[in-house]
Amino acid sequence: MEITKIECIPVSLPIKKPHFMASPGTKPIKGKDDVVVKVHTDEGIVGIGESGLPMPRRGDTVESIMGIINRVFGPQILLGEDPFNIEKIVAKMDTGAKGNNQAKTAIDFALHDIMGKKLGVPVYKLLGGLSNEKVPMRCTLKELVGRETPQQLAERAVKLLEGTGTRAIKVKVARVGATVEEDVNNVKAVREAIDPDVMVMIDTNEGWDYCTALRTLKKMKNLDIDHVEQPVPWWDIDGLARLRRSQDIPVWSDESGAELSQVLEIIQKDAVDGLQIKISCIGGLLKAKKWVSICQAADLPVKLGMMGGSGLTAAAQIHFTAANEWMGRWPAHGNLNFLELHEEALDTVSTPIKDDLVINVPRYEKGFMYPPDGPGLGVELNEALLRELLIRGMSPTVIGKK
Repeated sequence: MEITKIECIPVSLPIKKPHFMASPGTKPIKGKDDVVVKVHTDEGIVGIGESGLPMPRRGDTVESIMGIINRVFGPQILLGEDPFNIEKIVAKMDTGAKGNNQAKTAIDFALHDIMGKKLGVPVYKLLGGLSNEKVPMRCTLKELVGRETPQQLAERAVKLLEGTGTRAIKVKVARVGATVEEDVNNVKAVREAIDPDVMVMIDTNEGWDYCTALRTLKKMKNLDIDHVEQPVPWWDIDGLARLRRSQDIPVWSDESGAELSQVLEIIQKDAVDGLQIKISCIGGLLKAKKWVSICQAADLPVKLGMMGGSGLTAAAQIHFTAANEWMGRWPAHGNLNFLELHEEALDTVSTPIKDDLVINVPRYEKGFMYPPDGPGLGVELNEALLRELLIRGMSPTVIGKK
C-alpha cells in the first residue's frame, strides 16, 4: 500500500454561544477554524484527520497547516510512502519542520485511520487495546458574551453539570481585563452553588503572571480547587515551580508541555503536580504515547485536554485515552469541546447530533465518552456539511494523483 493523494479542506465550525477565553485577546470566539485532511491510498482506503482549532500563539494557523502539508510533508515525505510506516513518517516530519504540531497531528490521525481500516480494527486496538471501556469527562465553564454576574455564572454551572452528567467542571479565569476579585468571586459562586463532591478546576490559558497568580490563588485557597491549569506563560516553567512551592492549590501544566523535551524539563524542575496533554498540540497519537510514558515514569498523573475540533478529533482522542491504562487512573479526562458546537446537545444519545463534521459522533452519555468500535477512527465525514463550512475566500487543496 502507498499514499497517492492528500487533500486539505479549510473549514470554520460555528459556535452557537460565543464566549470569551483568557489571554491573549478580548474579542469573543464566534467560530472555530479547522483543517480536515484526507490521505488517499492506492488500495482505495482513505484516512481522515483533523488539526483541531489552530493556535497562532503556538505557531499554527489554517494557512500554516495547509502550507506545510502541501509544500513539505506531502511531496517530500508522504506521497509514495507506506502509510503503515507511521514511526518513520513522524520522525521525518519532525526532522523536516520544527513545530507545526497540528499539521502533524492531522496526518497522524489519518494514518492511524488507514491502518485500522485496512486491518478491520478500531484505533484503540492499535494503541494497546481497551484499558478503559468508557472515559470520564469534564465540562468547561467559559464566560459568555454579555459579561455574566457571578450568580449567573453559577446558575449556568449547575445546569451544565446536570445536563451533561459530568462530576467535574473546569472554570475559565484570567480573561483580559478581569480583576483578581472578579476571578475569585466567579469561582467562589460556582463552588458554593454545586455539589461539594464535584471536582472544580480552574484554567488561565497562560493569562496570569507569577505575582497575579500567587495573589489570586492565595485568595482561593479555601474554595476546594482541585488544581489550577497553566497559571503562567508557557515559557515560565521556573514560575510554575515557584508557584507550586508558594501556595497550596496543586499546579498543572498545559501549554508548557508541547514538546517531549519540555515535559522532561517540567519533571526535572519538579514544577507541577500533574500535566494535561492536548494530542493536537503535541503532534498526534504516536508522540502522545511517548509523552504519557515519560510522565508515568515520573509518577505524574495526566489528563486529556481537547482542542476544540469536531467529533473527528474527539474520536481520535477517546481512542487514545481508552487505550491508555495510566490515564485511566485520573477521574476526569477531556473537555466536551465538540458538544459546545451544538448548543442543545448535552449528550449524543437523547439528543443525536446531525450537524457535526462527522455523521456518527462518538457516544457521550451520563458523564462518559465511549470509543467508537468501527474500523479505524470509526467515524465518517459529513461530506455535505464539510463543503458548506468552507472558510470564505479559501479553497480545498489536492496534491498527488488527481
